[in-house]
Amino acid sequence: MLLSLEDIKLELSEIEQDIISSFSILEEVDLEEYPGCAKVAEIEVQINGETAVLTVGFPEKFPNELPKFYDKRNLFKIIPHKMPNGFLCFTRNESLILDERYPASILLHCLNKVIKLIEDGMKGINHKDFLDEFEVYWQNNLLLNIYAHIDTTNSKLRELDLWNKPVENDNFIVVAAEKRDSLEKVISRIFHIDVDMATKYRCLYIPLVEGTFLLPPINEEKWDFGELKNNIFSNLSEENRKEFYRLVSKQINGVRSNLEFIIIGLPTPKGNVALFGYGMNGNVFDFKSHKNKNKLKRHLHPFISKPKDAALYKANIERWHPNHLLNRTGGNTELKDKHILIAGVGSIGSEIAMRFAKAGVKKISLVDFDKLEIDNVHRHALGSDQVYDISEKLGLYNKPKVWGLEEEIKRKYPFTEVKAYYDNIFSLFEELEISKSNIDLFIVAIGSPNKEMMINERLHKLTEPPPTIYTWVEPLGIGGHTLLTLNNERKGCYHCLFKSEEDSPIYNRSAFAEPFQDFSKSITGCGSVFTPYSFLDSERSAMLAVEAGIKVLTGNMKGNPLLSWKGEDDLFEKYGYNTTFRYTFKTEKLDDTKYSYKDEHCPICSKEGRDMHQ
Repeated sequence: MLLSLEDIKLELSEIEQDIISSFSILEEVDLEEYPGCAKVAEIEVQINGETAVLTVGFPEKFPNELPKFYDKRNLFKIIPHKMPNGFLCFTRNESLILDERYPASILLHCLNKVIKLIEDGMKGINHKDFLDEFEVYWQNNLLLNIYAHIDTTNSKLRELDLWNKPVENDNFIVVAAEKRDSLEKVISRIFHIDVDMATKYRCLYIPLVEGTFLLPPINEEKWDFGELKNNIFSNLSEENRKEFYRLVSKQINGVRSNLEFIIIGLPTPKGNVALFGYGMNGNVFDFKSHKNKNKLKRHLHPFISKPKDAALYKANIERWHPNHLLNRTGGNTELKDKHILIAGVGSIGSEIAMRFAKAGVKKISLVDFDKLEIDNVHRHALGSDQVYDISEKLGLYNKPKVWGLEEEIKRKYPFTEVKAYYDNIFSLFEELEISKSNIDLFIVAIGSPNKEMMINERLHKLTEPPPTIYTWVEPLGIGGHTLLTLNNERKGCYHCLFKSEEDSPIYNRSAFAEPFQDFSKSITGCGSVFTPYSFLDSERSAMLAVEAGIKVLTGNMKGNPLLSWKGEDDLFEKYGYNTTFRYTFKTEKLDDTKYSYKDEHCPICSKEGRDMHQ
């Protein structure tokens, strides 16, 4: 609940402060001019040695939410971070920790930031901030949105594909995309339109040169046709100027309107590119072809021949290029050219696949010869909608896990290429080139030690095997493990975990559960035997593997470590199971000993082992 402004005024008079000389509460105020505010006051402050009046809006939740400041009298004219309604954008609410016990101090702290913002603007210190905030200013007086897939790292002027699809209630969707990427299917998934049913227009992407300064249209200002053309052509490289004239001199095929679109890329001081655009009327006239004497239509770009009824339709650009999406949402653009092969897409492997797609990996190959069962869904990345499919020949059948996962990744992350192999991994060794030049990371999440040892042996026989991760989970939430091998060195491998000892069967020495205990459970007999662990356990193991994998792909992982996470042993004690001595290690010791598993006499990765297999 908002504090009384009288209380804030009183507190200001009682504390030592020389910032606010007058605090006047406004009684009759149109709160629509102050979005999100419940009360408003005017304050007198000193700015650049002069008395000035600012308006302060107090949200309902103040002091748990920041006050808002306005230059409603337009005393400071056009300065960076001042919006058309006079709002002064000085910080974000989440960037400050607020102590609600001292509301007047919060007001003064914010006011100091506002005064500095104004003074810097009046002195021109932050003048370049207009470029960083260009897209914010551009939001005023918009007539359309263009959803644009543009690689802003490419500074060449070029044509884009652009489609307009009318929808209900006289609305329409305008989508633009790089020509070379053939994104019709992706557009269908994201925007739910069929481009074959849409009208196609000519659209040019026009990147301006580094160092360009354009003051955005502010308040109710608009660029006229001549100003727009001058702003563009006075900031084009000579190469892009020539490319513009080359492109507009071509005959347009498949375009059914005289409407033209342009999207402009404006480099900003922080190394980004601001995007803004226009739709505008062009010229169309008839001419006769010398070849077939038929009448054809010729489109002249309005920058070549300004039409009599020239009109500019200011457009906001909504980006959907993967580089922007990854930068905007914390993904890693270093992964955009990587290829990952995942063997085994059960509870752990499916989560790994989804997370690598979310991280922005370009290509994921999936191999598994298992089908999804309805009782798997509560610890699998796929839901019940991917369990069954119907065919004329088979009727209702269980869908292979790799098929369902391929569909799910393509639906949620359409820029990721997915290849599904409904096969076993050993057959794939014969079909697919498994090498470092073709696969950047190989992940084995089969959960079968015997098969994983066979995979390990085959990989170590290859001349250039890819870095490989083995990952598995232990029963009843006791823990999980990720082993990295072949990461720029061969010493340390999956076989090292199964060091043989006299008079004892081999067992996994990384385990937290004491070996040779039976953890299998069944609900309806032998046909329903399973190992008990929860979705939290498989997801935690997947997270560990993905984190290690990203470090490998970005060159930030050293050697071949064994990484483990340790859970609680409550269920172990409850059911009378035993843990190993390694389970007593604290997290720090597990990390300190992550390379200690290596077997100097390993039959696979030691020197004597390699000599034996050559």
